[in-house]
Amino acid sequence: MKKSNVTFIALALIAIHVLVFMFVIGTKNTNSQPDRTKSTPQPIAAAEPIELPEFKVPEVAIPEAPAIAPMPEPVIMPVEVVEMKPETPLETIATTVNAAGYLRSDRPDKRTKQVFAELKNDPYQSAIVINARTGKILYENRSAVYSYPASVTKMMTMLLTLEQIDAGVISLNDRVKITQEIAGIGGSGVYLDVRESGAFTVDQMLECLMIHSANDAAAALAVHVGGSIEGFVDMMNQKARELGMNSTKYHSPHGLPPSGGKQPDISNAYDIAILSLACLRHPRTLHYTSTKLSWLPTNSLRKEKFMLANRNALVGKKPYQGCDGLKTGYHSKGGFSLAATAKRGNNRIVAVILGCENRNTRDIEIRKLLDKGFAALE
Repeated sequence: MKKSNVTFIALALIAIHVLVFMFVIGTKNTNSQPDRTKSTPQPIAAAEPIELPEFKVPEVAIPEAPAIAPMPEPVIMPVEVVEMKPETPLETIATTVNAAGYLRSDRPDKRTKQVFAELKNDPYQSAIVINARTGKILYENRSAVYSYPASVTKMMTMLLTLEQIDAGVISLNDRVKITQEIAGIGGSGVYLDVRESGAFTVDQMLECLMIHSANDAAAALAVHVGGSIEGFVDMMNQKARELGMNSTKYHSPHGLPPSGGKQPDISNAYDIAILSLACLRHPRTLHYTSTKLSWLPTNSLRKEKFMLANRNALVGKKPYQGCDGLKTGYHSKGGFSLAATAKRGNNRIVAVILGCENRNTRDIEIRKLLDKGFAALE
């Protein structure tokens, strides 16, 4: 076969394959086109309205309420009428009056840091008599001379405690914590033990303080009220400044002289008279200071009640007519002291004597001072 014929035949076959291929491709494209007439959305026919059945509220039969029964006739029960003892009305007690002849709070500051070997004299170091109703000075003898009041200091401890009770900071029924520091306080006391922490109330400690003159009770109250003895002493000095006690400087809540040559609590009769009036303005003061005898209750450590006997002879052993307070004091550097008050009729007298050489002299001289006071009001 000639070469030209072979070439012709090859070209013809190629052309035929191309035509067949084009035909196949064209057929696929035609089949892949979507039928647009079929995808056209058709309108939705309107739904037929639905008829709902009529709703009727069912009738409920409410029964009639029963008739109210008539109230029975009141029955009057017999009651026993008990006659109550009327409360003692508050007395009128003077405040400081910045006028001549009366206790004043505007005097210049006379506080001292000096430490005196002793501050006592014969028959006394310092004395004053006051009309408690007016604050008028009825008699004074060296009333502004420095003195060591000793346990008379406990009057300020009582006053601050009562004021904190009135303010709602503490309560008479609070249980008092006893620390080793409190238990270790010497001198007159009720022998508080750390194992008795929480056994006694503030009220019981106030009795120990003002009746028995307990130094450990003073420390216990100081910690309970002031958080610490030091903090409470700061409160004492602040109160002294507020009252106008211009010669008074406190270092303790009980009046015991410190060791190491430090200054004891220092004051004078004039300042103690101001403090006495402040205490008398609180109605609970005389509740404690007029009590002749009380008892500290037993507990797991105390098998017997502890007797609390008033140290003020004018209230207890050798009564003075109308005397119902206030506080005694003694230590070797300050001698024997007493802030006393007595009431006769509508009159009330405050007499303060500090720094006597002995107890007997103090008790004799304070009676004389009270007599002077009542005589001046006749």
